[in-house]
Amino acid sequence: MKLNKLTAAVAAGVMLLAGPATMASANTAPNAWSPQGESWISVAESSKVYFESFGSSYDDYGIYYVGEGITCTYNSISATGPFLTGQNLSSSECVDDQNTAFDPIDNATRLGSSPFGFNVNFYGTTYTSAWPNTNGGLYFDAPDNSYDALLGALAADAQSSAIFPLAGDLYYEPTESNMWVAQTTIEGHDAVVFSWEKFHNCCNSGATEENMSFQLVLIDAGNGDFNAMFNYDAFDAFDQGYQASAVMIDIASGTVGSNVFEVLSLDNVSNTCMEVSVNDTFGTVTDSQLDSELNSTSYFKVEDAADSTISLWTDSSCTTPLNMNVAQDTANDLMAYWDIYDNNSTYNAIGAGWSTYNQTTGEVSATEMLQNIDADTMIDGASDPLIEMSWNTDVPGRFVMGQRGGSTVTEQSELGGIGTGEATEEETAEPELAATGAQDVAPLGLGAITLIAGGVVLMVRRRVMSL
Repeated sequence: MKLNKLTAAVAAGVMLLAGPATMASANTAPNAWSPQGESWISVAESSKVYFESFGSSYDDYGIYYVGEGITCTYNSISATGPFLTGQNLSSSECVDDQNTAFDPIDNATRLGSSPFGFNVNFYGTTYTSAWPNTNGGLYFDAPDNSYDALLGALAADAQSSAIFPLAGDLYYEPTESNMWVAQTTIEGHDAVVFSWEKFHNCCNSGATEENMSFQLVLIDAGNGDFNAMFNYDAFDAFDQGYQASAVMIDIASGTVGSNVFEVLSLDNVSNTCMEVSVNDTFGTVTDSQLDSELNSTSYFKVEDAADSTISLWTDSSCTTPLNMNVAQDTANDLMAYWDIYDNNSTYNAIGAGWSTYNQTTGEVSATEMLQNIDADTMIDGASDPLIEMSWNTDVPGRFVMGQRGGSTVTEQSELGGIGTGEATEEETAEPELAATGAQDVAPLGLGAITLIAGGVVLMVRRRVMSL
């Protein structure tokens, strides 16, 4: 079932959409909310499919789409589809338009995923729908509720490719938050908008100044190609995120007798000897001895920033190597990864971008836009507010990138002008990353974004709006 598609008009930097009068929301009225910035895609109420809270708050929930004509009663509240829900509703709570018991959710057949209205070729796999969650993610292969980790780790944990406009431990408060999806058109192209409005930090109930409001907008560029807008309207009083500096180690990249490994990204990692804390391990590690030693007291440092490699050590001065004993058996144990971070770090970062998980090999890749940047510096009113940043557009609070033929594209010239606007940017100088033996590198702002796509590292200068 497709939602009504509308034609966008751009006014004052906010895309305003008009549509038919048929209300698509569930029976619980949405909370009053208005965007405060220029990046927001505003869609007519008649085209929005809202999240139905059934009177509850929600922490760490995958979100399902209940189709048109399905009526479900839960917690003494009835809602008729289409609507979004965090409840795993079944035929015990739901009936179809013939009043026959109906199960609206079946992950195996993708029933309950949110439809796009067009094809999306994401790293070579074509999708027509996906599952959002309350923690700022959109999962392609299965619903999931993970949070506060590197994007590659989130994909590996879910065993699903995903896009993350804001991958934090967030909270839906029924008296203040809204969540909705809408199909529409933008600049003549089919599009789908996923919106999170005034989400809180976990797990703060009731009225609060906390306000994480953001969107993911997928725009059809034809034949599965697409552009994605990451829109940030508010990032106020955020206090979640993953402990940084963090890296994700590709165990299969190691060789026996060596302590050097490739990582998915070294963005904003200082060139010092840091104590390892293993956040998680993904896949089966063939070298069980090394796995055990790494989970004891161990250390890591940047080996070669240009090659995205780190080295492992047994001592705090990083002089005694912690070597691999047995190569990763990718034929039987498949790919495996360690998600590690600096145990003595004093700041948190937040994920934004996308990642892919190969269902056959377990291989993970990621495109990180905010990796290891101190989230406190990006809060509204801080030194480098997220809502004032921009990339590949002149609209504050918006990043734009895309995929062509299943590969990530990051240059504005490759995006075809779809959703980017007429940019009048100036490029910041590209900061130098630490190399072996170089000086310490403090956490950077978004002056440069390291993009990891199929193992290729691209440095992309930030484009900022001229004020």
